[in-house]
Amino acid sequence: MFGFIAGIVAAATSVTNVLVSVSLVLRDLKTIGNILVTLGKALGLIKPDIKVSELGDKALQSGYNPEDYDSYLEYVNAVENYNLDPEKSNLTTEEDKLKKAMELAVGVTIEKYDNLPVQEFCIAVGENIKYFTETKIKEIGKLIQLDESNISRILNYINGTERDSKQIQRVVDTLMEVEKISNPEISEKEAYKDIIQLRK
Repeated sequence: MFGFIAGIVAAATSVTNVLVSVSLVLRDLKTIGNILVTLGKALGLIKPDIKVSELGDKALQSGYNPEDYDSYLEYVNAVENYNLDPEKSNLTTEEDKLKKAMELAVGVTIEKYDNLPVQEFCIAVGENIKYFTETKIKEIGKLIQLDESNISRILNYINGTERDSKQIQRVVDTLMEVEKISNPEISEKEAYKDIIQLRK
């Protein structure tokens, strides 16, 4: 079990480092952090009322070690219940808090869907923050809960590895539904254009 959790920590840290490297400014990092934590919330893995920087701050201040817990989710729950010291909060940068929160959000998602390409999915989401708004990721989180293979389907559509026209159309139709729910004012033409541009 401990080796499994160590693997999750390593994977989550790796994903976070990739996404930090593509964040040109702190605002981008905050956007990515919000999207990934929102995904964790939509999947029922992170408390809905906790803020991104607060989650990261709690993880850093607590000093809790994920490997001391029976699961990564149990570790995240312990972090969420930690009481912050406001004075200590001032000693940590916003960037460090965001990075740590991203690591937790990615880690808990990797653990939940350990047989799926969660690392690649999170990187794809983080690299396409103009498309994956918090509103959209909430809807995608619901889709994943209904059918976890949507992680692979959406990822394969984005990275261009899916060649089957029927599967491609299936993902496009799914994302069109997400568009309509998250942005009812958008035209079909504009929504379709955004979805097509998402594919590499």
